Amino acid sequence: MDETFEEDGWMAAATRRLRGSTQSDSFENPGRLIGTAVLVFLGYFFGAQLGFALTFKPHPVSVLWPPNSILLAALLLTPPRAWWLMLLAAFPAHCLVELQSGVPLRMMFCWFISNSCEALVGAASIRYFAARPIRLDRLRDVAVFCCCGVFLGPFLSSFLDATFVALNRWGGDTYWEVWRIRFSSNALAVLIITSFILAWVGQANGLRRKISRAALFEAGVLGMSLLGLGFILFYWLTPNTDVALLYAPLPLLLWAAIRFGTRGATTSIAAIGLLAIWSATHGHGPFVEHPARESALYVQIFLGFISLPLLFLAALTEERTETEATLRERNERISLAAETAHLALWTIDFGRGRSWMNEVGRELFGFAPNEQLSREIFLECVHPEDRERVSDAIDRARDASQRFEIEYRLLRENGETHWLISRGCYIRNHRGQTSELLGVALDVTRQVRANLELSQQQQELARLSRVTVMGELTASLAHELNQPLAAIASNAAAGKRFLAGAASVDPTTFREILDDIFSDARRAGAVIHGIRQFIRKGEETRSSVSLNRVIADVLQLLHSDLVNRAIRIDKQISASLPPVQADPVQMQQVLMNLIVNSLEAMQEVAPAQRRIIISSDHSHGSARVAVRDFGVGLPKDNPEKIFSHFFSTKPNGMGMGLAIARSIVEAHGGELTAESLSDGSRFSLILPHKTGLD
Repeated sequence: MDETFEEDGWMAAATRRLRGSTQSDSFENPGRLIGTAVLVFLGYFFGAQLGFALTFKPHPVSVLWPPNSILLAALLLTPPRAWWLMLLAAFPAHCLVELQSGVPLRMMFCWFISNSCEALVGAASIRYFAARPIRLDRLRDVAVFCCCGVFLGPFLSSFLDATFVALNRWGGDTYWEVWRIRFSSNALAVLIITSFILAWVGQANGLRRKISRAALFEAGVLGMSLLGLGFILFYWLTPNTDVALLYAPLPLLLWAAIRFGTRGATTSIAAIGLLAIWSATHGHGPFVEHPARESALYVQIFLGFISLPLLFLAALTEERTETEATLRERNERISLAAETAHLALWTIDFGRGRSWMNEVGRELFGFAPNEQLSREIFLECVHPEDRERVSDAIDRARDASQRFEIEYRLLRENGETHWLISRGCYIRNHRGQTSELLGVALDVTRQVRANLELSQQQQELARLSRVTVMGELTASLAHELNQPLAAIASNAAAGKRFLAGAASVDPTTFREILDDIFSDARRAGAVIHGIRQFIRKGEETRSSVSLNRVIADVLQLLHSDLVNRAIRIDKQISASLPPVQADPVQMQQVLMNLIVNSLEAMQEVAPAQRRIIISSDHSHGSARVAVRDFGVGLPKDNPEKIFSHFFSTKPNGMGMGLAIARSIVEAHGGELTAESLSDGSRFSLILPHKTGLD
């Protein structure tokens, strides 16, 4: 149901439709309204004269009565608030016509009332049911025009007219005979005259278009042929002529409707109609063998049966032409947007065996300009490693009638590899059969390569950050290595003295000396191995990692620095902490960065209060490691500022450590948060139990 009717009710919708935007917008100017009123006066007057001239003598009623149809056209072309002016302009013309015919004043006023009612009923009903300004270039417009203007208006007003004739005792015809004569006359007039005016005046903007010489020549040939054939049929032929010849102009009428639309159809109908009526009223043509009343009816039936299908055909032609123009314009816009975005577009019509791909697509895939597309030649262009996956995705989309999106590599003839993202959908016909495939492909090679380069740069920057941390911990690491190396040297000297001074060597004592040397050597090797792993350069490798083990490894690397700074470590470790999928070295880097920041935050704190609490727990599918210090805390205005690039609270800091740490955690699907406390700060590392590749 129309939203207009749902929101405001049908009465409000009807009022809006009657007052809505129509062709009458161009008649808002008072000068134009007055000019239109003058034209209505002249049209009504001369239309009545034409109606009298098209009357079968002694039949009193014209075959078609133009004044009412001209008044209806005027109401459709002007705003409803100006309708009184159009009726007022038609009234003196009506009086002049009727006074010339010797009609009494009472009958004259009654006929004007019935004529006005016909125009008002037709105009109001057309405006109500028409979804847009009536222009007769849509099937719906023609249907509304025929139902409301051609049928409803004359149908209802003819009852009023017949009643007036009976009350005034005018003429000798019965009530229903008067009704029938007036209905057929006015309906035909609306069908021929009103449609002609609406086609030419209602679509006046089309007159400004430049018409080619070929079109003018074609229209001239058509007009001359139609007039010549009409003159032969309706003027020279006798009543004994075969009735089938009356439809000889039909090919020309179809030509006019198809090639020139509504204007061509209405003009041709008006020419044939006036020529047929004029010839018959003057005693020529195939319609004069019957009495005047019957001849008039036959002419009306003939013209009605020709006019109605032509109007619908012309509307269908114009609607199709406009639809094709809209589709062409839309295709041009889509093609322009696709070329601008470097998109490949293609369609495959399975029913007709046709295919299309734009130039960008053919250049990308390496297809010839006229080469027919098929699944086989498309898959040949796909990288062999991706071919089966792409084929399966297309099959699933076709079977389920769904859209598909595939990311794959394209292997070109010159050996280049391109990364593409393709989207498409299968269209089914009314029988449920797959009829067409629509697709679009976007070349994302530059983005993929840029992402690879960015990833490499990020890895290198992270490694440099680890090297920087190692540089800051040089003294602690030297002390950490100095202890096992000094012990090795002492044990070696003791063993040497033991061998030199003893008459006999005690194997047990000597074995203990060698065990101490071996233990200290392993300790020194472990420290060096940890440093090498921490600052190594290589690709990210994720595996099942215990965050508790990461905490232990980092604390071992920082053992000497913690002792030198008199930092006490309190560990609140959860023994049931589940493992996570992560790069262990990167997790060490993050945790070491957090602990080192806590060390430096407590430089101004009294040694007795220097304490770090490291805790681990898990909940809601995530593992959490927290580092709590009792230092100077975080910036009061914005704690998140510490994660910004190049922001540092240290005089010689680069401001990259925490930014890199957060990027590492987010790349693992987790988050790194900072919390400012009244007596320090807390950093939390949160990771899901399983991240990245399983």
